[in-house]
This record gives sequence, structure tokens and C-alpha cells, in this order.
Amino acid sequence: MNITIISILLGLLLLAAPLYLLKALQVPLVGKALRAFVRAAVALVALGLCLYLVFCWNHWAINLLAVLLMAAVGMMTVVKQARLGSRMYVPIGAGLLAALVVVGAWLLLLALGVRRPLEARYLLPVAGLLVGSMTQTLSHALSVYYRSLIHHDQLYYYLIGNGASQAEALSWYVRRSLEATVLPHVKQMSAMVLTVSPLVVWAMLLSGSSVVEAIAVQLLLLVAGFTASVVALVVALFVARHYNFDGFNRLKS
Repeated sequence: MNITIISILLGLLLLAAPLYLLKALQVPLVGKALRAFVRAAVALVALGLCLYLVFCWNHWAINLLAVLLMAAVGMMTVVKQARLGSRMYVPIGAGLLAALVVVGAWLLLLALGVRRPLEARYLLPVAGLLVGSMTQTLSHALSVYYRSLIHHDQLYYYLIGNGASQAEALSWYVRRSLEATVLPHVKQMSAMVLTVSPLVVWAMLLSGSSVVEAIAVQLLLLVAGFTASVVALVVALFVARHYNFDGFNRLKS
């Protein structure tokens, strides 16, 4: 492919058709659509500049720092979307990092057979896809967990009062949060190709990879994203117990 500034401008002209229809049909969304596009374009340009610098350096320390920054952004996004307090930064960060290390290393070293996994062209795409996959599901799962714990705290105290351990008393809430993590991935995997486009497949084919490689990588990334989300949730909930309960197993405000 030979992408130039002129080809980018010609591609951007595609926006004229939907914007014209919105204007002609008096749909009051032209301004919102333009602002959303500008925000997305600015974010992509900033991301592209950062990735360009990292790929130029291609030093293992810089690459790992970039992964840590991805995890930090994902952590802040989860806290914001799930409407959690600042004390949840540590549990969520621990969950994201644990999943990145375990699942990312397994995927790069064993599944994909990469000999130099700390190179930017291998490490950053895998880390970015895993963080993106975990962020959405973890936000929803933690929101479900804490909403259930707040609105149904009587069940927790009832079980604790009847001799149950903290793990036993929290098992119902953990099951609900795991369901909130698993179901989106199950729906995505079952609807793949039919209603959800396998973007990795099309992107790899566009870049010149073979069909077999594209399908295999898409499948491995689906499994890795699913596993990473579950690992991140379990670790985050385990670490969060030290921040959400006092020494008498009472829920903190």
C-alpha cells in the first residue's frame, strides 16, 4: 500500500456524504458528529506520534514503559466508568498488570512463538489489544460487583453473622461479576463474523498476511482477551478486599 497525504484527504472526503444527509434531513447531529471525529482524529494522531517514537527507539525499557502507560490509562478508565473511588486504583492496576504479564507472556512466547517478545512490533500490539479487551469488561464487572454489594449488603452481613467466612459470604457477588465479565466475550465470540467484524483478520489480510495466519491470530487474541479479563477481575477483587473491608469484615463506606 502507498498511503499519501492526498489519499488520506480523499478518504476523509467520505465524511461529506453522511454529513450532507444529516444536514439535508435536518438531523441535529452534524456538530456532534464533527466534534466526535475531531476528538478521535486528535487522539489517533497523538497515539501515532507516541508509537512512532517508541518504534524508532525500540528499546526494551521504553517498550515496557509504554505497556505500563497503557495499563495506567486502562486503570483510570475502569475507575471512571465504574464510578469507583481512588482507593481502587491499586486493585485494578494489580489486576491489569497480572493479566498482562501472565496472558501476554503466554501468548507471545508459547502461542505465537515470538523469539524477541520485548520488541515494540510484538509487545505493544498485544498489550494494547489485551488492555482494550479488559477495560470494557472490567468496568462493567466491577460496577455490577459493587452495586450488588452496596444494595444487597444485608445478605453479606447475614452470611457473616451465621458463621460464613468472608470468601463464602462474597461468593454470590463474585459470581455476578464473573457473569458480567464472561457474557460479553461469549456474545462476541458467538456472533463473530455474522454481526461483529473480525477486525484483526481484515487488518492482517490488508497488510499482506496469509489467511491462515490472520484466522489463527484472531482466534488466539479472542481466547487471550477472554482469559485476561477473567484473570484481571479475580486479582482485582482479591486485592480489593484489603481496601473495602476493615479488620472486622465490615464493608467500608
